[in-house]
Amino acid sequence: MEHPMRRALPPLHALRAFEAAARHESFSKAADELCVTQGAVSRQIMGLEEWLGVPLFRRLTRRVELTDDGRALLPVLSESFDRIAGTAARLAARGRDLRIRVAFSFGIRWLMPRLVRFQARHPDVQVRVTVAWTSGLEFDPQEFDAAIPYCREVPPGVSAVEVLPERLTVVCPPALAERLRVPMDLGAIPLLHGCSEGQDWRAWLAAAGLPFFEALRQGAVFDAMDPAMQAAAAGMGATVADRMLCAEDVAAGRLVLPFPEIEASSGSYWFVCPEGMQDRPAVAAFRGWLLEEARGETAQQSAAAVVSPV
Repeated sequence: MEHPMRRALPPLHALRAFEAAARHESFSKAADELCVTQGAVSRQIMGLEEWLGVPLFRRLTRRVELTDDGRALLPVLSESFDRIAGTAARLAARGRDLRIRVAFSFGIRWLMPRLVRFQARHPDVQVRVTVAWTSGLEFDPQEFDAAIPYCREVPPGVSAVEVLPERLTVVCPPALAERLRVPMDLGAIPLLHGCSEGQDWRAWLAAAGLPFFEALRQGAVFDAMDPAMQAAAAGMGATVADRMLCAEDVAAGRLVLPFPEIEASSGSYWFVCPEGMQDRPAVAAFRGWLLEEARGETAQQSAAAVVSPV
């Protein structure tokens, strides 16, 4: 029994040969376009005419011209080939695109300044970055090929690799740092929050061996670490920030680390993608580059932590 979806189609090479010859009204020009001999084009068209049971060309002394049946077939094939070519081009472009969802502060502070290096190495891959205010793992694989979330651990069912661990410490403007001799002094200055739940401050206080400050119930609350760091740099107060994300402000003197020896962490930044997607060339290239950048970051942090002997 014949499958109901099976289509009785002429050979594709014969259809291509006819469509090219019909457009040019010339077997020789069709042969040039298809990079074959004129005889090959002629044989393909003769085979197609036998398959259809009707002549498609009238062979004249020095030229060929379409029959009525040939004129009826040409626009159908031309439109079909155009649609196939257009769809194939769009799919090929998608194959070179990389759509990534990134945790907001990590994307703005760490990824964006480095992305130019990936594009220089892989100019054929078009990266489309969406920064997400929520830092969780959830992302729609129909909309994104991969994500760089902040989380403690990743669930099964995805391909995941840790990029960088979080390193939380207190940052503040230089003027306020003069008032901070010991961690308990934080209770006397404005405290800023990079998340509404206050877990960053709680994690840092636990690492410092300190109880919960009543002052933590007050102070401006922001929906991401980046705006909290900007507010701190503007002189509004102290906040808890990731050392790698505040490195530029610290280097520029806009922020200082009053207690650099105390660090906390409650998670890491991960590169995740659906299972089976990790070997796609664009995804694999970006993941490899990202981990290379992360190793450089780790080495830089380790070198900065080395104290030269006096």
